[in-house]
Amino acid sequence: MKRLIPTIVLLVVCIGGFWYASSKDFFKEKKPEPAAVVAVKKEEVASYTIKKENGVIEMQQKDGKWSMTKPAPLPLNGYSPAGWVDSLNGATKEKTVNANPSDLAQFGLDQPKQEFTVTLTNGTTHKLSIGNPLPVPGFSYAKFDSSPEVFQISDEKVKSLAKEPIDFMEKSPFTVHYEEIRSLTVDWKGLKWTLTKSDPSKASYDSNWKLGDKEIKGSDASGILDKTAFISSNEMVKRVAEVKLDAPELRVEMKDVDKDNKETTTVYVGKVDGDNVWIAKQGGDWAYTIPAATVQELADKAKDVLAAAQK
Repeated sequence: MKRLIPTIVLLVVCIGGFWYASSKDFFKEKKPEPAAVVAVKKEEVASYTIKKENGVIEMQQKDGKWSMTKPAPLPLNGYSPAGWVDSLNGATKEKTVNANPSDLAQFGLDQPKQEFTVTLTNGTTHKLSIGNPLPVPGFSYAKFDSSPEVFQISDEKVKSLAKEPIDFMEKSPFTVHYEEIRSLTVDWKGLKWTLTKSDPSKASYDSNWKLGDKEIKGSDASGILDKTAFISSNEMVKRVAEVKLDAPELRVEMKDVDKDNKETTTVYVGKVDGDNVWIAKQGGDWAYTIPAATVQELADKAKDVLAAAQK
């Protein structure tokens, strides 16, 4: 019996190892990763268009800067225009439906519901067309212009490409440079306060600040700056010329100092319009509509910090 013990132990270990390997799919053949539809370098993209049933968006890139040319110019945020190219590179062929179809109409690809076209700086174009949804929920038929193949694509991937103009728009009227700002003055409906950095040599969060004549910590000052920076609009902007900004109820002034110790002052004004406030930078092109309650929250934030500093 003693001679059999090592054999039994070895057998138990082998069975345990086999069970563990099976539970981890060690013996199953791994499915190949879905193939990318296209791979382009962002710096080589001259333009791209998003064509949907409700209209066309056209984006152009020149010297690394993006602009929207259709349906109309907008102030753009710093990440979405280039991020769209990343989404295109992330689009994959989940499965080939028909390698060489004779009739694209059966897939809704004779008149695609959506088309995404990229033009490179060398003139090369790539177009991804989206047709009808598959019987399997969550997927649609698709075709790339360089191949006759019809494949299925995830609706989630399509959604990441099917943007609206507002998805590219800069939504905040204020630009806060945390390490360059020296003071922030807000005058809202006659109530005025100023936040001033006490030690310009330190980072904003580490420096003490003054709110009025009261000393406050950097963390409290950062809370006020955050509140200002995070004010944003969910509505389309308008040209400043389209908005009345006379006798504004809001005035925001920011003083910054750059690395050369040059001071600049930026002023924003806001006019109440019902439950909202139209805010624009003086000398700027665009006006943003912000809920008046959001502006009041900024004033309340400063009031709460000041009250805590007085205790």
